[in-house]
Amino acid sequence: MRPRVKRLKKKITPLVLSAHSVISIFVYQLLLSVSLTVSDMGRRSIFPLLFIFCMYVKIIQCDELAKCYTQPVESCPLQNKCKCVKTGELSFCCHLQSYEDLVKNLECSGPRLQPITALHIYNMTTDNFNFAKMSPEFNKLISFSITNSYIRRILGRFPHTNEITCLNMSNNAFGSEWQEPLAFENLKYLARLDLSNINITRLPSIKIQVPHFWLDVSNNKKMHCDSILDLMKSCIGLKNKPFFINPNETFCLSSIGFHWFNSTEKLALSQVEIINKIFEDCPQNCSCKSYGYDMVQDTSTLHTVQVDCSYKQLSNLPENLPENTVLLNVTNNNITSIETLISDHTYKTLRYLYADENKISNILSLEGSTFIDNFLVLSLRLNQLKSIPMYILQNSFIKEFEGHIVKLGGNELQCDCSTVQSLKIWLLSNRLHIPDYDEILCDNFQYKLKVIDLDQKLACITQADWTHYMYYVIVAELSVLLLLIGKVSYDYWVFKTAGYLPWPASKMPKLPCDWVFE
Repeated sequence: MRPRVKRLKKKITPLVLSAHSVISIFVYQLLLSVSLTVSDMGRRSIFPLLFIFCMYVKIIQCDELAKCYTQPVESCPLQNKCKCVKTGELSFCCHLQSYEDLVKNLECSGPRLQPITALHIYNMTTDNFNFAKMSPEFNKLISFSITNSYIRRILGRFPHTNEITCLNMSNNAFGSEWQEPLAFENLKYLARLDLSNINITRLPSIKIQVPHFWLDVSNNKKMHCDSILDLMKSCIGLKNKPFFINPNETFCLSSIGFHWFNSTEKLALSQVEIINKIFEDCPQNCSCKSYGYDMVQDTSTLHTVQVDCSYKQLSNLPENLPENTVLLNVTNNNITSIETLISDHTYKTLRYLYADENKISNILSLEGSTFIDNFLVLSLRLNQLKSIPMYILQNSFIKEFEGHIVKLGGNELQCDCSTVQSLKIWLLSNRLHIPDYDEILCDNFQYKLKVIDLDQKLACITQADWTHYMYYVIVAELSVLLLLIGKVSYDYWVFKTAGYLPWPASKMPKLPCDWVFE
């Protein structure tokens, strides 16, 4: 019966190692039924094959989670004998002192009739462990575990010929961080990685190449959230994504900047996943990152987002912002309108808008909007505004609260008499809310004057002013008329008394109507 099992194993092994078809599950069930019919010795022989098959099928092909091969401490061999025990293709070693000690004890555990496919090292104490120096006999490893050990330095990277599917490095004490960040880079079949409870601050480089990759980083109190986020971001847009084991016990540290202080906060994995969703939902060609946390009325925290779309040659505001976006920077683009700010519901939480150096010509659409009621900063410097609708902004300028800031410097307005009489006074009275009030210019004068420097005599040239000069004209006309009357009266008096007309009346030709005066 035993030779029959060996022949079956040779036929099935290629299918196990490839694991490219769901039909492999059917073969696994067939193997299991065969194993129930063979003798006890046959069952022991086929167990390693079933373990290997289960590992590949469950991890690579199915959604179920298969654990790495590990043994309890009670299974450790007596220390006065060989430190390793071998069962077919499975090996379990305890209390090793070095890599050389591992090789020596594997040799004493039994003849090498079959390659080792699963190895568990328990309670190893050594100065270093170099993955790159592992001998070719370990290239067939599918499951590799080092647990409850102290290793001062982790060195090297696994060779590209290694077929490890499950790697367990949990419950260890490392004297330093990864000496080789790319230690796992060549493990193209790696589907489960357990780095729980090893007190690391950063993850090594992980290249996910299988459809379902399981990662356990729970109980690492010093783990940086940026390290987890980098792994998540590397999978954006790809089919292969990490699935986390023990998510409720996974936390990380993140530096969070609040409005009034900076703090290092412990975040749950669920919050990190929210942050990662920010990157997934980020508008095309823009960059997104966490802005901070807002406390809401029910004492829960709301994760807020900032979006940077500056210098992207956009002609419109970006659409479909990530959820809870509070800050948007679209500086130095070709945006002409801010209608999207009102029409797109994803802008409902926006409080900071930086739209400097664009082509925005008016802000009339902000009237009655949610944004104008809730904003904290509206920056429209160096745009093409020709007028400032004071009535739209005035309601948000509450004297008791200086949080509503509007920046309008560099805009060149069409100034007139109302600019001097109204806008200039309004700017000066709201200079706490408009910090660059003295940088707003007038465009319709020979020189670009500042609005606050505009003189009423220069701007207020109206019809009412011309009537003021008409009084001088009337006075001049009356003066000429009185002068003529006086001259005529003088000439008449001279004529009557002296009998001749003075100059210039004497030089004037005689008219037909002169007889009336004779």
